[in-house]
Amino acid sequence: MELSQALTHRGEQEIIPGMERLCLASTSPRRIELLLDQGFSFDCISPEIDESLRDCLEPAQRVLALSEDKARAVASSRSSLAHDFILAADTLVCLPRAAPKGAELALGKPRDLEDARRMIRLLSGASHIVRTGVSVLACNSGELFSARSDSTVSFAPMSDFEIDAYLSAGEWEGVAGGYRIQGRAAFYIDSLEGSWSGVVGLPIHEVYVILLRAGYRYPPVKADTGR
Repeated sequence: MELSQALTHRGEQEIIPGMERLCLASTSPRRIELLLDQGFSFDCISPEIDESLRDCLEPAQRVLALSEDKARAVASSRSSLAHDFILAADTLVCLPRAAPKGAELALGKPRDLEDARRMIRLLSGASHIVRTGVSVLACNSGELFSARSDSTVSFAPMSDFEIDAYLSAGEWEGVAGGYRIQGRAAFYIDSLEGSWSGVVGLPIHEVYVILLRAGYRYPPVKADTGR
């Protein structure tokens, strides 16, 4: 994608000369919304990578490797020349398995409706871990900074009727594990331990930390003097 074709999003940050130029290596509406909610201004470029090359890794390592791959892929494109920092993320829903010891079953995006049904049945009445890797590439130095957010989500038991009703809404499409915590799946989520934004797909605290480590200079926040 050429830069002229990249999506541009302007948050509450005032665009001033010398301001850090940020690119989100994703066109996910959920990640875009999370960044906009924090006032960021940024461009979006969808990375082109073969995610299957990382299937040999355990989920905890895979989400980090994929977020780094996405950042590098966008950095190597002509579209990245106008940016100072590239932010990328990857999310997997992970279920513990009895064997081999320590292994996890990773749930990516469902292939179709039946695959989504299989995933929701696995999640129903059980706890799972949502792992999200985030990476920031500093374009001037080429340095890469990464972090991971791990959150535990517990689903209440769901009847076949409830599963069918949920799937009929279509929210399972294009999301890891076949559910969106900010959507109708919230009806069935018993508890959450960890980062809500990390489960959505972009853990804001970790993003803040690695942007600072990478040298991103946050614009000064204007004080709200309203009463």
